[in-house]
Amino acid sequence: MAKKNMIIAIVLSIIWSGLGLIYAGDVKRGIILAVLAIIFEVLFYLVSPILGIIVFIIWIYSLYLTYKEVKAVNGE
Repeated sequence: MAKKNMIIAIVLSIIWSGLGLIYAGDVKRGIILAVLAIIFEVLFYLVSPILGIIVFIIWIYSLYLTYKEVKAVNGE
């Protein structure tokens, strides 16, 4: 697999949870995180602002997984 740019991957994950993982090659996990982020974002607006904490946790977890995936793909 081709090496991936860490900066691009992290920026994509900052824009939306899961995008960086998809870029790094972990499409399945990236789509799962993106869908979870969408679901909890909608629930955040419709049900309770406290669910924003879950959206934030998903976002941070996505950044962490993206970092690990890009390092693994690049063989670091």
